[in-house]
Amino acid sequence: MTTTTITDPWIERQITRGHLAPGARELSREDAAAQYNEANALEPTDPDFLYTPGQAQAVARDALATIDIDVDHAARVVLTDGRAGPRAGAYLLNVGQIEGAIDQHRLVTGESLSADALIQALPWE
Repeated sequence: MTTTTITDPWIERQITRGHLAPGARELSREDAAAQYNEANALEPTDPDFLYTPGQAQAVARDALATIDIDVDHAARVVLTDGRAGPRAGAYLLNVGQIEGAIDQHRLVTGESLSADALIQALPWE
């Protein structure tokens, strides 16, 4: 009898990139990212900080809210080199908008985050 193991594609990509060890296949995305960040002494201010896709979406929405861009929780935040704005099921943003949102987020909340880490974690159109 053959057993098929389904692995998380995000975790597999992180293993391939050398960010996670093969043992991460046993972990949730959140636990794997936390383990990576802790093992490398990374804070959200570090450009190599590892966000899961869900964490990146939540952080992006929070930061964007500080510059009055409200993204519906059902929509995905997606980066684009084209025209920004709401699309079917997504909200397209330019890198500069994310960088500006992160700067404003720091001014409003006092919490410093790395725009580079967030940009690295968000999907592109």
